[in-house]
Amino acid sequence: MIKEDTEPTLRAFVALSLDDAVMDQLRQKSIALQNQFAAFNIKWVPFKNYHLTLIFIGNVPLDEVDKMEVLIKEAVVGVKPFDIDVGDVTLFPPDQEKKGVLIASVKANKALTALQSRLEAIFRAAGYDLINRPYRPHITLARLRKSKVEQEELLKYDEVINSPVTGVHIYETHKQDGVVFNSIVRSVDL
Repeated sequence: MIKEDTEPTLRAFVALSLDDAVMDQLRQKSIALQNQFAAFNIKWVPFKNYHLTLIFIGNVPLDEVDKMEVLIKEAVVGVKPFDIDVGDVTLFPPDQEKKGVLIASVKANKALTALQSRLEAIFRAAGYDLINRPYRPHITLARLRKSKVEQEELLKYDEVINSPVTGVHIYETHKQDGVVFNSIVRSVDL
């Protein structure tokens, strides 16, 4: 039997990174939650993986990274740096009875939703098969697995953390020793 060569791929998504101060505040909130729910079967996202997804692409050949970068450059023409507001930790998705994820909520401001819409439209027009669902900006902190957490149990900080957005990134997801890691492959400045 002849073994066929397979083209190398990466599991890609387009996202915003968060500044160091926001990452540190989210890390502190996550540590408090991990202590609070230590007895639960919850899969916590590694701190350095925190990001704000704009579009999820999925598995693509490595040689498409250049094409994706060009599409992002097209989408950000005329987009100026802006800020996002990160709020309290909450359960997700909001419209389903079963809540499977702990997130830091993100306010869907005009600049963020316009950028996400432009990216989605340009990637769809280029032939990418994106998931068709409403965009709900958030930062994933944990997956609950079969654990049930009530909204009332979550600590409320009633604070908004402001994070500047100065670029859009192509991220890849990969597993190493059973742990999922996200890393930036390319960046496009605003």
